[in-house]
Amino acid sequence: MKVKHMIAIAALLAWGAANGDDGVKWDSLDADQKQVLNPYADGWDQLEPKQQLQLSRGAERWSGMTDAQREDAKQRFGQWRNLTAEQRDTIRTRYVDFRRMSLEDQRRIRETHARFKKLPADRRQQLRDRYRDLSPEQRKRLQDRIKDRRSKATSARD
Repeated sequence: MKVKHMIAIAALLAWGAANGDDGVKWDSLDADQKQVLNPYADGWDQLEPKQQLQLSRGAERWSGMTDAQREDAKQRFGQWRNLTAEQRDTIRTRYVDFRRMSLEDQRRIRETHARFKKLPADRRQQLRDRYRDLSPEQRKRLQDRIKDRRSKATSARD
């Protein structure tokens, strides 16, 4: 192996070690992060480096939130905690699927969701109930019809 390649590999390994492979030292956290993460203070050194990094980033985000944003986050976290393990796994799977979609499909889904959220609460519930009451075959036909409309709209734009 050439010396240049060995130096490049050593530099990458050193960069990786300097960027989170060793975790986050408690002393490197700022005062706001330490206040948020105080329940973890005694066991901080026993946490996995990845978890330390995630917690420190979360504490940083938390410190930058308004009171309203914090209340919203608390509410969402409470809802998350009340989900079953199966429901959480489903959400995680759907999130991964969403992230794998094209940016155009992600944009379209966000727009559809925004339109749905603007509907009156009774209309949203009515739509949920109608969808829930569909048989698997009816859901499949509906999804196919939607895909056909999308492909026709895409073809018309091209």
